[in-house]
Amino acid sequence: HDIAILRTMGATRGAILRIFLMTGAAIGVVGTLAGVLLGVLICLNVERIRQFFSWLAGERLFNPELYFLSQLPARMDASETISVVLMALVLSFLATLFPAWRAARLDPVEALRYE
Repeated sequence: HDIAILRTMGATRGAILRIFLMTGAAIGVVGTLAGVLLGVLICLNVERIRQFFSWLAGERLFNPELYFLSQLPARMDASETISVVLMALVLSFLATLFPAWRAARLDPVEALRYE
């Protein structure tokens, strides 16, 4: 409905396509950055988080006698992190292409006919 109104007000197919691509790319970038920051924060503090939950529960989580771990290991590889970030950005951009293409192809008359 909103896309049809934009089209009747003079927005071209290219303008609608750009709006959808920019919005989808912005959402993908913000989501990817938030995920990376949260993931790095958790990875760097995984042992402190385990200790906090052990304190909160009042018992040892991942008992070393049972799991053969004295602490939770966490190692972050920069190349893997960068490849995951790039893949997330590419996939989020690719996920915006089809809806943007469909929105740009929308016929305003058909969209507003049953409103």
